[in-house]
Amino acid sequence: MDEHAKIIDEARKRVAAGREVDPTSFEERIRATGGDTERALAQLARVVSVARARALVRGPSPREPESAPQPRPRTLGLRTKPTITGNMDVGRDRRDDAFLLTWRTEPKVAGWDVRISERPDARGDYVVQKELSLPGDATTVELPLGDTPLRVHLLGRDRGGKLVRRAIVSALTRDGWSARWERRASAS
Repeated sequence: MDEHAKIIDEARKRVAAGREVDPTSFEERIRATGGDTERALAQLARVVSVARARALVRGPSPREPESAPQPRPRTLGLRTKPTITGNMDVGRDRRDDAFLLTWRTEPKVAGWDVRISERPDARGDYVVQKELSLPGDATTVELPLGDTPLRVHLLGRDRGGKLVRRAIVSALTRDGWSARWERRASAS
């Protein structure tokens, strides 16, 4: 094993043991041995990058005193624009403290399935909170809007259970209710 390989191996062992690696001292040792230093310096750079990545994942080392926890800045919440997708029009109405999703009657629809899902955080998936079955002549549903975004699936089925009308409204919040809703194209 040549000198460069011994130095790189020592750096790797330090990283594997969770100890600090001083890149400057290792670089000086590699340059002092002479020979093909460029290749050895490139290997050392990769070892040092692994050490930095591990330090980021691990957090502060036990030797470093942790300061008092910093207060987290107040988050403004997830700001999204309500979006409608589907083959029917839906509207909105607000009566007193109630938020109502509205639509027109459809003669082909024998019943409506409504699924209300909530997204607890910005990176999470929507989680079903409530499922309703409404008669075919229903034209409104009240939504429990708050700060977390809701997604509403409104599915109109005929007597045979075939889907004939649908609308999906995503990212509904109390603050976004009065904002302009975005309409997205639907495949149907």
